[in-house]
Amino acid sequence: MIKEEKISRESVDKVIVKAHRGIKSAIILVEDNDLEGGYELSYEAMLLAGRALVFSFNFRPRTIGSHKTVVEFVEKVFGKEDGVLAAKFNKMRKNRHYLIYGSGLAISQTEAKNAIISARVLLEKVEKNIQERSPQGKLEL
Repeated sequence: MIKEEKISRESVDKVIVKAHRGIKSAIILVEDNDLEGGYELSYEAMLLAGRALVFSFNFRPRTIGSHKTVVEFVEKVFGKEDGVLAAKFNKMRKNRHYLIYGSGLAISQTEAKNAIISARVLLEKVEKNIQERSPQGKLEL
């Protein structure tokens, strides 16, 4: 479900920056009581962080099933230690899918705020993992 591809650190950094912007936007939406929009953007920030992690290993997920592939890659890299975070990521993936393609799912204020927290935590872990493996140092935001 993934293929090898040389991906530059600059490209990885751009995806990280986009994930940070997504979290900022999610906060604004939740503060404006757009809970579903904030939840979706939090998930998208997690997805971007996960994709940055995949890219940092010089892989790219294939198009079909790419969201699930990214979740599984994050699980493999972070292992059992961060199993709860990976489980949240996977649950958010399923909820986001239902928000877009289903009907009747409502996101609470608590779920929306927890989604933002989870997105921040995952993004921090991804950045740390990339920095520890890269001689290029910390990303400038």
